[in-house]
Amino acid sequence: MIKKKIRYFFTNSMLLGLTCLALNACGSKLAEDHPQGIWLGKMEVEQGTCPTDRIAALRVDKKMVLFSPDNGALILRGDFDKKQKPRHLVAKLHRVDMDHKPYDLIFEGKAKDENIIGTYGTPDCRAHITFYRPKHYGLSDAIAH
Repeated sequence: MIKKKIRYFFTNSMLLGLTCLALNACGSKLAEDHPQGIWLGKMEVEQGTCPTDRIAALRVDKKMVLFSPDNGALILRGDFDKKQKPRHLVAKLHRVDMDHKPYDLIFEGKAKDENIIGTYGTPDCRAHITFYRPKHYGLSDAIAH
């Protein structure tokens, strides 16, 4: 009786382990399939003066896109539609400068392989950003899905 229970336990454990391995192998790490989570990237200036001394941060939730160009106080917001393919991420922040002229900050991005490629633009700056999913944010990425 005990041998039967032990054999049953090991058989089920082995099947569970193989199932987990198979699911892990089939799980896609492509940004197009799973863009939700936290993404980090460094700005590469194309034109003008951009904040390049800090890392840019992008967070894609179930319904919202948040982008911070220098991981600081400015946060650009946008909507996210999970059903839209191909993924097109847009976040904006409308501000007014000291001369009461509009000063718009815009981020546009799209998924490419395991990264999100984006462009950040203001009247003074244009930068290209390649976002990657940091390894140490695994739990928050899993929760965001």
